[in-house]
Amino acid sequence: MFVTGHGSYPSYLLRFNLRTHDNCSCGETGDPIHYATKCPFTLSWHFQTPAVSLKLQWLKNILTNNLSRTRLRLLMRFICDENNLIVEDNN
Repeated sequence: MFVTGHGSYPSYLLRFNLRTHDNCSCGETGDPIHYATKCPFTLSWHFQTPAVSLKLQWLKNILTNNLSRTRLRLLMRFICDENNLIVEDNN
């Protein structure tokens, strides 16, 4: 879900008109990279922000590292469980 961007991310839900915007509650675009690197609501699970040119390698490294995969699973669980806290609802 993280790599493909599918799931309860505002950026994904906007594509299917299930939301009227793609904002996180912090005001930035709610996509997987935002939640994994910048969002103040997911600070406990943050990874270093990848350089644009190294994003693919960054994703590969996360998926091949056991500790990173565990942190990513915890982040995804938090996003699913606490979606009402991290997704701004202007509907």
